[in-house]
Amino acid sequence: MNIHGTDTKSDAWRNLWTISLHKIFAAVAMGIALLKLIPKRPFFLTAVYSFAFGISSPLGVGIGIAINATSQGAAGDWTYAISMSIACGVFMYVSIHHLIAKGYKPREGCYFDKPIYKFLAVFLGVILLSIVMIWD
Repeated sequence: MNIHGTDTKSDAWRNLWTISLHKIFAAVAMGIALLKLIPKRPFFLTAVYSFAFGISSPLGVGIGIAINATSQGAAGDWTYAISMSIACGVFMYVSIHHLIAKGYKPREGCYFDKPIYKFLAVFLGVILLSIVMIWD
């Protein structure tokens, strides 16, 4: 298995279509959630946002394929490492600043709903993912 997780060309295409299918249903769910949360939002604008969300992953995969096809050796490895770093950084930013800090509020008081426990959960998650990426 290579560093990108696929053995054959058909595995790569299957992964692309799986991601695309997932994003289509996630975009539909996001559109429904947007209309429920903000009922007066224009339907066309919601559809445009959902379409942009749904097409982002397949478009990113296409750009990645194009970059990978034109780069070789160390340049290709560095391009892969930099793009993965940016993707992980964006994921960390969104999860920490939007989801953990603002998103979840328990209905009843909870002993573990304290900033130190949220920090520890994120820190342990980063450590765990770092170990997994070293083994990858």
